[in-house]
Amino acid sequence: MKKYTANYTYTNPNFVIQNLVTNQTNADLLPILYVTKNILQRGFPTTLSKYLQSQLGEVHKLDNFEERFLFATNQTPIWHDTIKGDRERNYFPAKDFFEKIIPNEFGEFSFIQSLLIPEIEINEIIGEDDRNFINQQVDFYLPQAKLVIEIDGQQHKLDEVTRVSDSTRDNYLSGKGITTVRITTRELQNGSYTAKVETILKHLERYEKLLNFYKNACEKIEENQMSEEEIKTKLLPTAIIRFQVLLIELLTHKYLTFDEDWNFNILSHENLPDFAELAINDLLIWVDKLWQLKNKNELKKPNFNVSITKDKTKFQPTTKAINIDFSLFKRYTDENKISEDVIFVRTDYFDIVKDKNYFRVSTTEPINYNVTDEDKSILEFFLDNIFDKPSFREGQFPIISNALNRKDTIGLLPTGGGKSLCYQLPCLLQPSINFVVCPIKSLMYDQNDNLVKTLVTNVSFITSDLEADERREIEINFEQGRYLFVWISPEKFQIPSFRDKISAIVANFSIAYAVVDEVHCLSEWGHDFRTSYLNLAKTIDKLSPKDENKEGKIKFIGLTATASVNVLKDIKIEFSRQKQRLEDENIKSLLDYSRKELQFEVLNDNGNKSDKLKKLINELKDTESFIETTEKAGLVFTPNVNGAYGCYQVSNTLNTLYQNKVSWFSGDIPKRDVYDENTGRKIGTEPVMNRDEFNKFKQKVQKDFKENKYQLLVATKAFGMGIDKQNIFYTFHYGLPSSVEALYQEAGRAGRWDKKKEENKSKIGKCYVLHSPETHDQERVERLFHKDTTFSEMKQISDEVGFGGRDIFKQVFLFVQGQNDIGKDFEIILGVIKNYFKEKTKVRIFWNDAYSKLQIKNEVLQKAVYRLSLLGIVSDWTTNFIDHFEVQFNSLDEKNIIKSVSDYITKYEPNTDVKKELQKVQQNTVLEKAVWYLLNWTFENIAYSRKQSLKTLSDWCSEFEDSESFKQRIDSYFIFSETTFVLQHIAENPKEYEKWFEVLTTNNQFPNRTEFEKLKDSISRFLESYRNSIGLNFVSGFVRLALNEYEDSDGKERFETALSSVKGTFTKEQQHVFLNRLKVLGKHLTEEQKMELSQSISRYYPEMLEELAEYYDLAYLLNDVYAEKLKELKKLNRKLYEQLAEI
Repeated sequence: MKKYTANYTYTNPNFVIQNLVTNQTNADLLPILYVTKNILQRGFPTTLSKYLQSQLGEVHKLDNFEERFLFATNQTPIWHDTIKGDRERNYFPAKDFFEKIIPNEFGEFSFIQSLLIPEIEINEIIGEDDRNFINQQVDFYLPQAKLVIEIDGQQHKLDEVTRVSDSTRDNYLSGKGITTVRITTRELQNGSYTAKVETILKHLERYEKLLNFYKNACEKIEENQMSEEEIKTKLLPTAIIRFQVLLIELLTHKYLTFDEDWNFNILSHENLPDFAELAINDLLIWVDKLWQLKNKNELKKPNFNVSITKDKTKFQPTTKAINIDFSLFKRYTDENKISEDVIFVRTDYFDIVKDKNYFRVSTTEPINYNVTDEDKSILEFFLDNIFDKPSFREGQFPIISNALNRKDTIGLLPTGGGKSLCYQLPCLLQPSINFVVCPIKSLMYDQNDNLVKTLVTNVSFITSDLEADERREIEINFEQGRYLFVWISPEKFQIPSFRDKISAIVANFSIAYAVVDEVHCLSEWGHDFRTSYLNLAKTIDKLSPKDENKEGKIKFIGLTATASVNVLKDIKIEFSRQKQRLEDENIKSLLDYSRKELQFEVLNDNGNKSDKLKKLINELKDTESFIETTEKAGLVFTPNVNGAYGCYQVSNTLNTLYQNKVSWFSGDIPKRDVYDENTGRKIGTEPVMNRDEFNKFKQKVQKDFKENKYQLLVATKAFGMGIDKQNIFYTFHYGLPSSVEALYQEAGRAGRWDKKKEENKSKIGKCYVLHSPETHDQERVERLFHKDTTFSEMKQISDEVGFGGRDIFKQVFLFVQGQNDIGKDFEIILGVIKNYFKEKTKVRIFWNDAYSKLQIKNEVLQKAVYRLSLLGIVSDWTTNFIDHFEVQFNSLDEKNIIKSVSDYITKYEPNTDVKKELQKVQQNTVLEKAVWYLLNWTFENIAYSRKQSLKTLSDWCSEFEDSESFKQRIDSYFIFSETTFVLQHIAENPKEYEKWFEVLTTNNQFPNRTEFEKLKDSISRFLESYRNSIGLNFVSGFVRLALNEYEDSDGKERFETALSSVKGTFTKEQQHVFLNRLKVLGKHLTEEQKMELSQSISRYYPEMLEELAEYYDLAYLLNDVYAEKLKELKKLNRKLYEQLAEI
């Protein structure tokens, strides 16, 4: 007997198939059958296909869809051998109780006779494998009322040697919330059992609300009063899904093939018009579409014949057809044993999915579909039938098809572009389990809620907000294949027991995809405060089984709306596996990133954000009814949790003006000031609530905000990726976000309504950036943004400014605070080696011990361990997230250390000779040199990219003119155009200077101002990632020169650095050709720009000044030269005169 959970409507979800022989399988068809089976069982209930909706209607949209219709009858179930007794004495007290006392003495509850399971094992009731109760059964169990009924004194019980005592059984069941009522055989014989019957009936009254569903259905069934609508919307969908699952089993085990006709001989106990034909037609559509997608041709469909009778006396099993005894209202018994050539389909006794969900993901090796553009319409069939979306949004199909072609994939789509679908559809089209790594809990909850609303419910999430027992249960269910996919945090992969679970799934099932949602966090957050991200891809690849090419079978799908070139480079390297990096062909993006429904406005708040925000909200309240109704919602994004710019304080301030309409959300618990009661002086801070309260508060706020109980939510960036709410009209950015990506992520929460609906086409979302330009001297800002400013200099500038800085320096402060300098981290890494290193040994490092010896907290310790892994000294590490790390050390072999550092650095900078660079480091040993070099490289690259990202957005906000031009800048920044790939090539091939000039011309024409502006924004994205690229520095400098922005730190400084590098690294011939091309290109500049260009060139090539002056007709360039020559001539004349006078 096999058990299943599946339904299209709210009737009994669980059913069984009996007498199915499963000793052979159809291996060729199995992957397609399993995908179909998983899709049909994706939720309880789930939606009918479009074909079935055309026959039965949109059942899931009916007002009464969620009304339960639970099957029960007053017919006595036929049990032959299961209910035990004393055969020798022909005494069956349990059977007498079941067949006589219940129907005659249970009154209105007599229908429970059809709900009672006889002789069920305790472990099956509880759903656990407790060794103390193996093969321990109860006489009767009523799941709907959590009631066990035992008939004591029967001989077979007295004869059981291994039987656990009654009191032990009762106490165990009681601990699980199950009541036991015991009736003795003596009570049955002398008639005193009636008191026990009363006890049972009183217990049943406690479950009257649930039992009434059965009672009402029972009355309708017995009196044949079911309406046509109930048959059509409750019974037929239930019958169809059960028959479809049966068909899949028959195909799986070769009862049916596509080479022969299908013949069915069915005894149907209920009137279910055409249920078998509808089930077959629909299943053939699903299987045919999958077959076409995989094999690129149509499936040869069989002819089928269905013979159905309701009359049991006329049902004659035959060898020429598959014989099926089918009933919805009947629950399974042992009557199937009498007719073993007939397959029985019956309802199960457990009707509550929460108690018993028999679903298991059906798995085989994942499928490579070899999807091409011709397959788009077939994929849209699945899109429409599963997600009720008739067509793909722009950019979705390339991502989905690349993933279905079993390639590691990075998908870049605009906010609101439908990224989630880009992993959900591939996951559902694989006969596999999948997992989704998510950076923040609010995002997990949001995606889970949205998917459940589409009636895909066999999914779950694992977060620290769950109670320990619930979390443990979900993890066990995940390991047992009960979820199509699960959302998890990256930190989970550092826990040994969770890795074991992944290994168990790999061994017993299959995993198709490791989805990393908001994949930019892998780089951005990994380097800052979530070190587990940096080990994530490597750990997953290690856990993945390998194919014949030694490639991991678990494929990566990385999705984000925003990835700077630097972040993208990080992701490509993390997803590289054994390669240098992931190939560009596996990065799928859009050519149009614009969000036409959004407007941007940058407002100079002159350092008073609070007043500006209040005034702005009041204006929107008066002009657009914001705050007044629930139709429009808004989000205020703050850079931090605490303080005047923190979400907690800003929310409290706004709440005084708009009571009960504002709340807050943050990743960390806010703190409030604590004051001395006597002096009134501030003496410290304390959390505003404890951890449990905070976790519950966050979930409630997120739910309430989605349900429009608040019109305004003040949040940190933790919410920037964590909400998909369709009526957010406004985002307010309380200061400068850290980068263009951060702004785009936050602003992208607005305008997420369905653009295809007519009523939404004219709606506009508004994004306001409250900007406080710096008032500090420009010299400091320029020093901060200089490309060669080091991390320690950034820290020094931040310290000089202190609390007096505005938007730029507030972001710099957030970045540098809590970061050690290189010297400190150098000492920590060497300290970890000195105190804990043991060659080729797994060492447990306790956090309190590390704090005692090195004065470091666990976060700093983990970062040191990660850096040791980059040095090849550590191969892996795990943690229990309570008190220690387990670190697997390798060796301190110098060759291995040099190779490891070189392998890591050259993934980012292929042209760097790391071995040569290490020799320049002023440290004693190879180990010390490698540690110092790695730290210096890491600090400078991260610090550089952060300040360059900040500079880009700061420049944009300072130069803001109107929304349209601002959005065009965003487009230029994000899109992957031909120019983007040329810039990428320039960055990674420093001596191919021909490309430098290629990007500075458009169709062999000198670009106009608009084209130069676009190019500037495209370059800014690359400058954040490549600090010392000769080509990018050259192009950036020339573009800034052409735009009269040569004095900007991305202008003259970069251009002249490039010229210096050209002189130092190019051959004489290369220099000659390069300088000639530059001279010709400069001909298109203005006179003043030509002068600037000539002066920069002559600084490194003074011999060219006369040539440039003549070529550009700038004779005055030579004034200084001529003056100098005249001076030399006068000096020579004087010397000559003196010599002549002497003679």
